[in-house]
Amino acid sequence: MKLVVLNDNVPSKGLKNDWGWSILAGKILFDADTNPLVLAYNSKVLGVELKGLKFAVLSHWHYDHYGGLPYVAELNPGLKLYAPLEGMPMAMRWGFNPVPVMSPGEIDKRVYTSGALDNFEHAIGIETSSGLVVIVGCSHPGVDRLSRAVLEASGYERAYLVIGGFHSPPLWRIDNLAEMTELIAPAHCSGDMAKEYVKRKYKEKFVSVRTGTIIEV
Repeated sequence: MKLVVLNDNVPSKGLKNDWGWSILAGKILFDADTNPLVLAYNSKVLGVELKGLKFAVLSHWHYDHYGGLPYVAELNPGLKLYAPLEGMPMAMRWGFNPVPVMSPGEIDKRVYTSGALDNFEHAIGIETSSGLVVIVGCSHPGVDRLSRAVLEASGYERAYLVIGGFHSPPLWRIDNLAEMTELIAPAHCSGDMAKEYVKRKYKEKFVSVRTGTIIEV
């Protein structure tokens, strides 16, 4: 499976950029950035198609994660959107078939959700040939808590990769996370301190992420 970072806070030459997060995992879109124009432009430059998605996932209802969703629904009318309960009416108006994520479990074959922690945010895990890939949005409830919940839902003891926004976590959360995964890819709102801490203390686990990063798993 190919992971394609459609937008991250860190820019790359030749791609559009803003404050937001969106990543395409095969035919699964996780979060949709702030600006549909960024999604449209970057997907074209990176050679990936946002039409014909299997389904979409929204980690939580903050604008830097859902801003591009109306564009995604326009390309994929009736697409399933797995998201916390809060924004279901809005998702329906956009043209999605919204599925509220209430509890941990399997949402599709070999795809698992943590359930909405604190009734606010969820993360997903995808089984790949390399192992379980955990994708997070902003990790408001804690990246370690979300990752642990995904592991428990999937039955895996460890993840292969955890990627996404860590929300400038206290460093002990990163220490907890390091015990759960082989690779750590802090992105979006993780903050320079968290990135440098992973790079310094867990050098063999650190994966650098920016807009346009492509990871084969």
